Amino acid sequence: MRPPARFVAWQPVLTDHQAFTLQELATQCGSELVAFVMRLEDPVRRAQGWTRTRVATIEQHVIPATGAWRHCVARLREHRRSTHFFCSPFESPTLMLALLWATAMGVDFYLISEPYSPRDEGYLREVGRFTGRLKAWLRPLAYMAYGALIRRRVSGVFAISSLAVCQYRRAGLKPYQLFPFGYFVPRTTGASVPSAAPPRSATLRLVFVGSLIRRKGIDLLVNAVDRLLSDGLDIALDIFGPGDPATLDVDGSRIRHRGVIPFGSAQSVIAGYDVLVLPSRFDGWGVVVNEALLAGVPVVCSDRVGACALVETFGAGLVFASDDAAAVAEAIRSLSTDADRLAAMRRSTKRAAQAIEPAAAARYMLTVLRAEAESRARIPSPWYTASASMP
Repeated sequence: MRPPARFVAWQPVLTDHQAFTLQELATQCGSELVAFVMRLEDPVRRAQGWTRTRVATIEQHVIPATGAWRHCVARLREHRRSTHFFCSPFESPTLMLALLWATAMGVDFYLISEPYSPRDEGYLREVGRFTGRLKAWLRPLAYMAYGALIRRRVSGVFAISSLAVCQYRRAGLKPYQLFPFGYFVPRTTGASVPSAAPPRSATLRLVFVGSLIRRKGIDLLVNAVDRLLSDGLDIALDIFGPGDPATLDVDGSRIRHRGVIPFGSAQSVIAGYDVLVLPSRFDGWGVVVNEALLAGVPVVCSDRVGACALVETFGAGLVFASDDAAAVAEAIRSLSTDADRLAAMRRSTKRAAQAIEPAAAARYMLTVLRAEAESRARIPSPWYTASASMP
């Protein structure tokens, strides 16, 4: 299949998570790229320190609040010969309707989609228990309904995490329609080059980057570090992220809250640590894992972090059972007492960093787009082991 002259992206807001990859895709196949978005910035993300995408070359058009449905239909008709990507469409009723219209029109379209959360914690902030449980109950029903509506028309789903693959399989999509994928950001200028150097001090320096909410499991991490400090281990934890540190046992000495990292500076900050720890109870992906690997820092994360696939595939850290403070503590303990093992993981980040550049992700997408439908199930995903990509 020959890629089209134009790609069209539809999403609530265009972020660096996907913008660099989509731009690389357009560049590699010599196509144009246009994006239709609900807004240029997300207010919740902005409050957490996010800014607009750094990719200024993508032509973005904001879908108007008034007449949004008519606008989407008109744009789909205008670009009916293009290939469309619906990115996180279930966040917006407008985009969900546009997706249905694309199905009815028979245009060539793909989804780029995270899994839905099976848990009742809020995605970006805390929510009430009733609201959380209601949403957790409704999400699988919504995915099953949409799967039934689009599975015969959608060209494929770039599924962000092995959990997303499972969920779309349950929704009726076939193996040749599912492509294990992720989020990808570039290495930033000034970030360290991955090396095999052992920890530069006796203290094992841990870093957490993320919102101080229950879903991120920060309470589990603080609990685990407290246990290890009580056992006499020489470790220290710095916490970066928005939220109220008063809800945590932060002593200001070995466990410190360091504020919010300026947007775009995560890699340079993480590079100053020995291990990034992400103990999330659920994370659709967890781009901070990418940031750490690009900075040459191994990752310890839970098995409910979508990006744990990178850690496992490249041997660049450890994965532990979610929602278990003892498992977090054991993973950290094992690295604090084995400098050679930690050094080997640092070496593995170099191979991981090369594989998670947006250009590599775009090459995989282009391979999928050019392949005949019946052969796509045999295209290996670079970021997953065979068992993880098709559980």
